[in-house]
Amino acid sequence: MAEYEDERNKLESLLQSYNKPLVEHNTLGCDRISIWSNYADVEPGIQDTYYSIQIIRRKCIVCCTHLFTDLHGDRSDERLAVIQQIMQEIRKLELEINSKKTIIIGDLNEMPYGRGCLNANGFHGLPALKMEDSATRSVNNIEYRKFYNPMWNLMGDFSYPPGTYYLNQAKLNSPMWYMLDQVIISQEIIPYFRKESLKIITTCESADLMDKNMHPNKKISDHFPIMCEIDEEVNTI
Repeated sequence: MAEYEDERNKLESLLQSYNKPLVEHNTLGCDRISIWSNYADVEPGIQDTYYSIQIIRRKCIVCCTHLFTDLHGDRSDERLAVIQQIMQEIRKLELEINSKKTIIIGDLNEMPYGRGCLNANGFHGLPALKMEDSATRSVNNIEYRKFYNPMWNLMGDFSYPPGTYYLNQAKLNSPMWYMLDQVIISQEIIPYFRKESLKIITTCESADLMDKNMHPNKKISDHFPIMCEIDEEVNTI
């Protein structure tokens, strides 16, 4: 969760009342993010202002993010710099645990086609990637590893909502709907990723997350949350 500001004890009691006894993991050094799960074997990786890396069962790396926003000016250069830092840390950890099963998830504050998300020297989150595809592509004789970004499939009005964030600005170039919250996975996670589970959540049992205009209800959050499922087959994660 990004920017959760209510009392932790209150959330813990609420989760227990719904028979979801989750525990909060160590994100000391990353005040923008809190992480709750029912996994016991979780150890923290690097904790930065803009991201928290957790290692699950020494088999899977989960990087939760909350990156710079462009609301007060273009921060794409700074965002790309942090993303490159994230990828360096991920590569180190993958070597350490001898696994390339990596999940990047959170508020990226950038569209899937933004430089940080799509560039080969960023997350390299492609809109289509299969296990049989080559693992890398070469740019100027440098090999860049491919990642898969399934959020491309949820953009646009073929299904509602067309994004996770809505903003109507007096600008000539404005899509109004933005896909700022994303999950990007390594090629090694693809066999365990349930594509049909990927959703943008607009309602829940206790509240409607939409306002009367069917935009995110800012009294709750100015972003719609996203949800996805990844199998635990053969103790992957």
